Amino acid sequence: MGKPQRDRVTIDLRGLREPLQTRALVNQMTPAALVRQAVLAYLAPKSGDQKPDPKPLKYVREEQVIKVTLRLPAGHAALMNYQARIANVSKSIYVAALIEGAPPPRNHAQTVAALQASTNRLAIISTDLSAYLRILHMVKPGASQELDRYQAGIDTLNEDIGRHLNTASALVAELRATRRPQ
Repeated sequence: MGKPQRDRVTIDLRGLREPLQTRALVNQMTPAALVRQAVLAYLAPKSGDQKPDPKPLKYVREEQVIKVTLRLPAGHAALMNYQARIANVSKSIYVAALIEGAPPPRNHAQTVAALQASTNRLAIISTDLSAYLRILHMVKPGASQELDRYQAGIDTLNEDIGRHLNTASALVAELRATRRPQ
């Protein structure tokens, strides 16, 4: 099988060459890359046409790991190494987080500890709310419309906290799994 050919198109810019080159320079990219970006944006599906991504990002990490080489200016490489070290994660995990659009990881151990402490506090609040709701359920139904509305609001709050605790506990487990061995 032959070598795949590159897709090429020749365009008469009709006086747009200089603004194109200026914009490309400002964006620190080649004019060709800027044109490709513009064409991609133009051809992108509209909001009604978009199909959901069949492969959510949370599954990206489960695939086979491959080696990738990056060429960076020395200053950027040093900064990447420093930031990954500060975050207590590998350079690979640091770059993967950036690619996924997540904020750059900070101190991993402190982040996990803060999330765990927050989750623990919410668990205590949830326990207190559940006890309060048990007391409210003992009140004769319909005794007070205001009390019924208040109870419905607390029921919703308690459910929201429960959903958060489920999500947060999964995140804590995932964060612990990505921690670099000491």
